[in-house]
Amino acid sequence: MGEHKNPYPGENNTGHFWDDESDVRELNNRPPRWYMWALYIGTISIVIYALYFPTIPWFGEHNKGSANWTAITEMEESVQQLEDYRETKFADKEKAIADSSLEEIVLNDDLREYAVKTAKVLFGDNCAACHGAGGQGNDGFPVLADDDWVFGGTLAQINTTITHGKKGNMPGKGMLGNLTDPEMEKLTDYVMGLSQGKKDPAGQVLYMKGMCMACHGPTGKPTAPTAANLTDGIWRFKADDQRASVLRTIKHGVNKFGDANTQNAEMPAFGQSGVINATQLKKLVVYVHQLGGGVKVIPPTPAEFLPVEAKGGSFDAIIAAAEANYKKALDVNMAWRDTGKMIKEAKKTKDVALAKAANKQAVNALAQAAVADIASPRF
Repeated sequence: MGEHKNPYPGENNTGHFWDDESDVRELNNRPPRWYMWALYIGTISIVIYALYFPTIPWFGEHNKGSANWTAITEMEESVQQLEDYRETKFADKEKAIADSSLEEIVLNDDLREYAVKTAKVLFGDNCAACHGAGGQGNDGFPVLADDDWVFGGTLAQINTTITHGKKGNMPGKGMLGNLTDPEMEKLTDYVMGLSQGKKDPAGQVLYMKGMCMACHGPTGKPTAPTAANLTDGIWRFKADDQRASVLRTIKHGVNKFGDANTQNAEMPAFGQSGVINATQLKKLVVYVHQLGGGVKVIPPTPAEFLPVEAKGGSFDAIIAAAEANYKKALDVNMAWRDTGKMIKEAKKTKDVALAKAANKQAVNALAQAAVADIASPRF
């Protein structure tokens, strides 16, 4: 084999040629000056960065850096900046919610909308893990998006539930604990059938034997205030295998001490935990109220529509009330002409019955005026 000769011996090439004509070859030149400066500056920057920010292990633990910076600190500062911005921008609404009752917030469109929007994050942080992001309920936890609420849907009841929490209780194997496994299987089918309108005499006997009626009533409709309705098909412990869940509840009960398979039904007392403050609690109550089961808030009747009560049963007291109520009805443009005529006739004849009829008519006119004024769509 012939020895390969470099056709360009004085060119400072590496001797590597990439084509037959030896035109494409690799030179052995130094890198460009800009490239070397970039390398030097980059190396120095790495050293500075490693000393300024937390990086490499440093005598037992990582180097915390002279800047004393951490990602958590930066996040907390950003969150604080956001909170400061919100506090400044929405200070008036926050104060209004803090100073208002729950009913006043719900009946005020602006405050209610603000409370619902700002409470969505609170619900996601504190409630969604159990009740679902939209209140649809995760497996084993109550649905809030329907109107079947065991602990009530008034603002006061929701506030009590969130503030003080709730803990369910149900004995396993019936009130007396005297049901066998085959009997519990049959009882499960009976309970499942109640929601479908089915009635099995044999199952009903077991229902009575287990004393289920003490809380759930003889027909499955609860007599105890916090017991579940077994006839509506809405299950407290919703699951993919609903029959297995019902059987587990019957067998192991709810919050039964010492039973690892018992159904867990305990809600934390958020109002006493310090996790949320009083204003946030109000927002959360309003938010939960509008999810599905909240009882409608009826606005109070304005003073101009409230009737004057007669001070006694005498003619003078009744006719005075009739005249006052007739005047109020006139002021709200809902008075009837007959009322005025009846009042005049009653004053002439001193007829107590006619005075009462006139007063009743004036009161009815005020009631109609009140309905006409507040019957527009309200939350």
